Amino acid sequence: MRHIIEKANEIREKYGIDDLELLASKLGAEVVELPLGRIIKEVYIKDEGVIVIDPNLHPYKKRHLIAHGLAHHLFHRNMKVNYFLDERDDRFNYWKQRRQEKEAEVFAAYLLIPEDKLNEKLREEWVKESPDPIPELAEEFRDCQLKAVHDVIHLSDVFGL
Repeated sequence: MRHIIEKANEIREKYGIDDLELLASKLGAEVVELPLGRIIKEVYIKDEGVIVIDPNLHPYKKRHLIAHGLAHHLFHRNMKVNYFLDERDDRFNYWKQRRQEKEAEVFAAYLLIPEDKLNEKLREEWVKESPDPIPELAEEFRDCQLKAVHDVIHLSDVFGL
């Protein structure tokens, strides 16, 4: 998982994250906005290198999903996983699917939140004393959504990142 975090940091430092659609094009992917319905919010079409996101989403959610889709583009485009297979039909496929989603979430979180800045904030006394520092931290990192802040904190705890 560390290589994914390092890649996210490398890309953020090299290209910046002001315009994620431009970043995607620099990395060989295209972002397209199309209505996807009420359940699906993002789809990565690996044969085309296209990240499709729903246009009706909040801008922060769009940024998160573009970053998530970029992870699939960078790390998973050569892997075969069928998202439409029922897990009862193929447990190995299900395991690969879950791993890819976890990797995409880690990449998105670390791309959108500079690790050093978050770690600096996590050492502050108010964070340690707060029963739920995530809403205030999300406000601190306005560029990302609440889920990304939660993911980074949770992943740091779980994986010792």
